Amino acid sequence: MKKYVFLFMMLCCSYEMQALELKGNYVSQSGELLFRFTGDSLYVDIAQSHRNVSAFKLVKQKDSKKNATFNAYESYMENGRPTFREVLIRVSRVKSKKLLLEYFGKDKDREYNSNERYTIKRVD
Repeated sequence: MKKYVFLFMMLCCSYEMQALELKGNYVSQSGELLFRFTGDSLYVDIAQSHRNVSAFKLVKQKDSKKNATFNAYESYMENGRPTFREVLIRVSRVKSKKLLLEYFGKDKDREYNSNERYTIKRVD
């Protein structure tokens, strides 16, 4: 009986271990932006020209089967000096092949905080 209880517990834990896998290229629903997840980084490019818009270093804060939350750090040049900023990025599963990427924080091009949402789909 103990073996069956142990087997049942291991089976339950193995389902929880399947975290949201974020590797590869994802395109926004509008087709304008390309999101590339590589290792611990996120690159945001313009889909047509592949011109880089932003690059973030991701530090995982929370991870589960349905969503992942990251503290994201970006460095960029402002008035000839390197500047750093921190934002929060959350990726949630909407459907089996679609994800919702939410961005919270102060935008580098604006003087106010922004909250942006993108529905993204994996491209091969």
